[in-house]
Amino acid sequence: MKQSIVIAALVFTAACQVSEQGNVEPTAETQTATAEAAKQSSEAAQDIKEGAQQVGSEIQRGAEQMQQSEAGQRIAAGAREAAQGVKQGAGEAAEAAGDALKREGQEAQAEVKAEAKRTVPPKTNT
Repeated sequence: MKQSIVIAALVFTAACQVSEQGNVEPTAETQTATAEAAKQSSEAAQDIKEGAQQVGSEIQRGAEQMQQSEAGQRIAAGAREAAQGVKQGAGEAAEAAGDALKREGQEAQAEVKAEAKRTVPPKTNT
């Protein structure tokens, strides 16, 4: 721990100088090194950006070629067909569920009516 503090202090002292007003300022060498590092960083970022654009263009061209190829068209047709099958299956499942709910509702109504007949005494004429 003490070594880290001493090393940090030495680096700080070597890279900076104290002005006449008592302000700590980087040395000319540090400023030059920082400017060069910033320039290199900017150039590297530009290179990366250009490379990413190139790769993106190549991917887009490849995707377009895949769409236009016979295999790509078959895959797209298969995906559409699968989607239709899923839709149809979901519709059939919903219809079956609706039929089951309808039957359950009719049975519940019948039970209520039957229960009502058993519990209501017959009308008497007086």
